[in-house]
Amino acid sequence: MVKEATTNARIAANEFAADAGVKVGGIRDAQQGGFIIRDVGEEYGDTKSIEKEVRLVTTITFYLTD
Repeated sequence: MVKEATTNARIAANEFAADAGVKVGGIRDAQQGGFIIRDVGEEYGDTKSIEKEVRLVTTITFYLTD
């Protein structure tokens, strides 16, 4: 999941950088916050369902280059 979050952050950073006319460099700083696993939908507490929703909050700061 951390790899997917990092990949998604880089994709978003590249879109912002392209608009600014710069390129995304290496990671400057990264922090992982909340990691939540819960039942999907409105039926929270359904112990028979194997379907879950996972949320990982990651903040990544990249270097920018010309």
